[in-house]
Amino acid sequence: MCCREAGGGGKAAAAAVTRTLLALAILLMACVQSCHGQKRLLQTLRKLQQDSGTPGDQYAAEATWSNLFHHHPLQHHHSSYRYMLSKQQRQRGISHFGSAERLRVALSRAITNKKLTVAVVGGSISAGTGAEDAPAWVDRLETYLKETYGKVANVNVTVNNGAVPGTTSAYMSGCVNLHVPADADIVVVEYTVNDDQLALPAMDNPVRRPYERLLRKLLSMPTSPAVVLLHAYAWFRPEPTFGVFYSNSERDLNELAGYYGLPVVSVKGCCFQAMQHGVPGFQVHAVRRQDLLDSKGLAFYYDEIHPDGNTGHRVMAELVVTLLQRGVADLLHSPLTEADKAAAAQPLPPPMIPGNWESLSDRCFVGEAFKTKAVIGQPASWDWVNESRSLRPKWGYVSTTPGSSLQLLLNTTASSGAAQHPVLVQVAYLSSYEHMGKAAIKCVSGCSCDESEINGYHVDHNSLLKLHRIYVSQHEECVMAVQVKDETDAPDGEHKVKLAAAVVSEEAGEQHADFDNAAAVEHVHDISFRHVGFGHSGVFDIRNHI
Repeated sequence: MCCREAGGGGKAAAAAVTRTLLALAILLMACVQSCHGQKRLLQTLRKLQQDSGTPGDQYAAEATWSNLFHHHPLQHHHSSYRYMLSKQQRQRGISHFGSAERLRVALSRAITNKKLTVAVVGGSISAGTGAEDAPAWVDRLETYLKETYGKVANVNVTVNNGAVPGTTSAYMSGCVNLHVPADADIVVVEYTVNDDQLALPAMDNPVRRPYERLLRKLLSMPTSPAVVLLHAYAWFRPEPTFGVFYSNSERDLNELAGYYGLPVVSVKGCCFQAMQHGVPGFQVHAVRRQDLLDSKGLAFYYDEIHPDGNTGHRVMAELVVTLLQRGVADLLHSPLTEADKAAAAQPLPPPMIPGNWESLSDRCFVGEAFKTKAVIGQPASWDWVNESRSLRPKWGYVSTTPGSSLQLLLNTTASSGAAQHPVLVQVAYLSSYEHMGKAAIKCVSGCSCDESEINGYHVDHNSLLKLHRIYVSQHEECVMAVQVKDETDAPDGEHKVKLAAAVVSEEAGEQHADFDNAAAVEHVHDISFRHVGFGHSGVFDIRNHI
């Protein structure tokens, strides 16, 4: 740089952040790709230097930024990119920006610390379904961040895609510890399609309560991450009929966004009218899966639920990118202050839904977490083994010895609901057509429950994880024992029992069906042991699937 350093470490650091933000703004924002826009940007630079008291040769600095604007290789990359969304659509797609202190802090911190971790949680849309011959929205976002923050500001960018097909916020609220890295700076939540629209009574119901608890858990993480709501939209959802603007849970979730001040981007907010009018790329008269070649680039949806990779996924990525661009522009207009940092670190208000407190302890133990955090010690006659015959690991504790016992230590206190009501504990076990035996499960210390039986044998020729449900009284140190039984239903007379996971409900009392998700537990169990380059090691990322 041609500028002289500002006196004092704090001013120098502030100046460095300002310079980097300006570079990012030049490279990322289409609005400065004109002479008028460049002049406005240089005026902003002068004002920022005056406001921060940063001495230096302003004209030399301006020449440096101008040179970067014209000659940096990323400029050619971005100037060649053409948004699918118009400027108006991108603006309409940001349905709530809020005060955005956390987003401002996260973007500024990324430049200062040279690290940016973005996490995504959601269902099959965010997991990439529909992106058959083009990148999914999460992959597009990752490319954008690495091409901008990574290359321009030398920031180490990590995107962790913790989305799981077929899940709702009821699953993710309990198992978020397995899906979001502890050092996340920004978390994008996409459950608008999967969470039931018609949940009653309003807000205080088994569908909205876990969604709020999920938000509170994310907001309470040590890094105070910025939490962003991404509202997908399913045109073909028949409630009350196809193509109705209000046929999803978006309006309910926006109440929570307003309460907690969260930024929100919305597919229907940006694109509903384009869908109505059959604009190419937004067409909804047919889904692409019905006509893969002729409708490529025209149909918004790949099937009745999932956006197509060439269009719908691209739109979702552009919406999140636009939000981040607006965050950078906001920092340029109003640099980060100590008041911003204090506001971002403020304690959360009480739950919007009365009494809907989040759990302060982990509730989901799958894969390595089951072995290290739920099982007590190394149980005799039980072996921690991988029984996979493919590249997909299938680890678990296995015993074939009648009488052998494995103990679990779980916190079964509920974060919401009456203290006298029990919570649901689900133990994942292997069910198969050969070798499998039975086990008794009971409470032995701290908590109480009715003894019940796990039967691992079934007739159908397949092997899968199932969840054994048992209601348990509340206690911070509930010890449960699983003991292999002498009797068996298996024709071969064997007694094998395999355990792979334990999940504890956050709420007391009878649980909604969405919480009971054996398919999700098996999916996470298979992938949680693999890390082939995506996301953080030790945290689930759907892209590590083989």
